[in-house]
Amino acid sequence: MPAANPSPRRTRSPLVTVFLTVFIDLLGFGIVIPLLPVYSKAYGASELSLGLLFASFSAMQFVFAPFWGRVSDRWGRRPVLLGGLVGTSLSYVLFGLASSMTGLFAARMLAGFFGANVATAQAYIADVTDENDRAKGMGMVGAAFGLGFTFGPLIGGELAAWEMGLPGFAAAGFSACAALYGFLRLEEPPRKRESSSRLFGLETVREVTGDGRIGCVMLLYFLGILAFSGFETMFIRFGLARFPSVFGLEGALASANLEEIQAAAPIAGRYMFFIGLVAAVIQGGLIRRLVPRFGELRLIVAGPALLGLSLAIIGLAQSWWVVILGCAVMPFGFGINNPSLNGLLSRAAPAARQGAVLGMNQSLASLARVLGPLLAGLLFGAVGPGAPFYAGAAILAGAALLAARYRARHGATFARSDAPTGRAREPA
Repeated sequence: MPAANPSPRRTRSPLVTVFLTVFIDLLGFGIVIPLLPVYSKAYGASELSLGLLFASFSAMQFVFAPFWGRVSDRWGRRPVLLGGLVGTSLSYVLFGLASSMTGLFAARMLAGFFGANVATAQAYIADVTDENDRAKGMGMVGAAFGLGFTFGPLIGGELAAWEMGLPGFAAAGFSACAALYGFLRLEEPPRKRESSSRLFGLETVREVTGDGRIGCVMLLYFLGILAFSGFETMFIRFGLARFPSVFGLEGALASANLEEIQAAAPIAGRYMFFIGLVAAVIQGGLIRRLVPRFGELRLIVAGPALLGLSLAIIGLAQSWWVVILGCAVMPFGFGINNPSLNGLLSRAAPAARQGAVLGMNQSLASLARVLGPLLAGLLFGAVGPGAPFYAGAAILAGAALLAARYRARHGATFARSDAPTGRAREPA
């Protein structure tokens, strides 16, 4: 008599499950983030206060991302992902209830504490992909982020026109749904467990400082996020200051009342929808074709160059159509840069410390998101609306030069690591 068939395994790819989990969560993230410049002005915040509001979330991530990465190495990716989603949902409830800058700060700091989702998802991807397909997997996480940041602002902007608390409650619901979906569908991936009992070990620091490939990729990622976070913080405030008529205002935002601010929120969400849509298409589809053809080392040079060009175009714009042109270029740079850097980093990191290394990278990215909004806010107030974009373009020009040098020094190393599969994508 034949043995009974074992219970059927789930046929859904783990990449698809992670993609859907991260997308649902980041949909809530996308609902909230673009509204901060509008909400903060409603509560009388200056540009510097807005920068501090963005920085408060990132400062908490900077402190706690390595902790969550090490916890996921030791106790598993799944519990860290699910716990982070539940905590994030609670933070959005607090955001919806906020009626002052103090409430907004508390909500964003709580969200930052629980915001280990992206780094843990990247570690999950590293666990279930080989080196050749890792950049594609990272691109799926990037696409989830892009799609969340595509539809989130559109939803948040429309809801804010009805009631300022609604976007926060909607975001809380999406994160709760992501936690439930992950609980039902997400399995713990097979991986090498970290043998050390310490949550913070010196091994990861040695890997970063001792391997030039890891340290330089982290620096490139830091510079890209530093420049982009300044854009992210000040883009809507830039438009409201220089082109108020686009947002339905007769004068600059400083003279707008609460009703006019709420009316501007849906328009701001629609522009952010456009940027996110193009970025999602690139990260979710085009990156799969570009990586095998050109290799990550070429793409990390092109990425910051295109992103810097877009920021320069926006900063120099005297017409809103020129701003739209810059926004059309931007997703190409952002869409190819981050997945390529994450792919290179995961290939260089030891298998047993993928979570720790990616968590440290996320921590550095969080530090960039602390410094970027602060720098942008200071420049906006002291120099003018275009200054944050000029500074970002200069930073990215330096990143492109550094990436070119990195490719020249380490191209042969990655070519040798690809040699057993016959895919030596990069020249020596």
